[in-house]
Amino acid sequence: MTFLYITIFLLFIYIGLIVIFTIGWRKIPIFQSQIIDKPDTKITIVIACKNEEKNLPQLLQALNNQTYNDFELIIVNDHSIDRTQEIVESQLSAFHNAKILKSIDSGKKNAITQGIQSASGELIITTDADCIPEPEWVETIVNFYIDSQADLIICPVKMFETDSLFSKIQTLEFTSLIASGAGAAGIGMPIMCNAANMAFTKKAWLESKNDLHNEEPSGDDVFLLLSIKKRKGSIKFLKSQKALVYTNSSPSIKAFFKQRSRWAGKSKFYTDGQIISVGLIITALSLTQILWLALSLFNIHFLLLYFLILIIKFGTDILFLDEVNTFFKLKNLFKNALLTSLVYPLYILTTLIKAFIRTKTDWN
Repeated sequence: MTFLYITIFLLFIYIGLIVIFTIGWRKIPIFQSQIIDKPDTKITIVIACKNEEKNLPQLLQALNNQTYNDFELIIVNDHSIDRTQEIVESQLSAFHNAKILKSIDSGKKNAITQGIQSASGELIITTDADCIPEPEWVETIVNFYIDSQADLIICPVKMFETDSLFSKIQTLEFTSLIASGAGAAGIGMPIMCNAANMAFTKKAWLESKNDLHNEEPSGDDVFLLLSIKKRKGSIKFLKSQKALVYTNSSPSIKAFFKQRSRWAGKSKFYTDGQIISVGLIITALSLTQILWLALSLFNIHFLLLYFLILIIKFGTDILFLDEVNTFFKLKNLFKNALLTSLVYPLYILTTLIKAFIRTKTDWN
């Protein structure tokens, strides 16, 4: 009975958490970007890349097509062994202020750091080499910064959705993370962001530089957010489809879990009570679902409890996802959400195990 009471308690807490995210999402107004004349704010876009010869041409073309192009572009090549350097150098002339740096140290975090330190801009915008931004991406971010004067701007990211079931599940799971992070920011408790699409002042980054845990290969985005949050800086979510960047889903299950275990691995450095609480609630409920399913092997009545928990959690999730889907516009939401809810507890368990036993990882 004690385990049942714990499960009921976790369900109530989880429902409350999703309600908070929903309220936060609703509180964020759609940002209406105005046409920029010539703002005083200097902009630098920093991109770290490693062996991205296949993706860089699309990104560079998208950057060249921006409606606002008065920015400094810094690309940092992290010891690529393909044609990355050659491709970038051949297209730098398309930009009025662009350069490629060769990373001194290895790893994405070191490459990003080198790029930011070299930046002349007041506002730094980051994305990844495998991303494609909307044409009004820079313009919208700059306008939002002028309007909000935020130290950190969390911007939306969406995955390219393919026909494969694996891609659909990834897209939905990733969207739920982005939307939850937005809702949390909207209620004044920011807990996550993604370096694939974010902006911050160089001043704020310099003040947070010593909090970025360079010993950890990832987490430069979340560690920056938590550092700014700790000193009560301004953190805002930019709700505008014009500020979207699109990214690819992981090509394989191995690559997917490698990425997610890397994300989970940085959690040992978290000291923020809100992000720790959210992580514990979601993890505990997922493990509880797995335990009820395991217990059903010995008593069929426990299977009914497992499905009851699944239905309640799925109902809560689908209401939130339906709320945010007016923005993200996902296809076949109900079916894909149901499939995701079935595999999600196993995904959490596998990620935890891989994060715990992981050894050295790279950032690709």
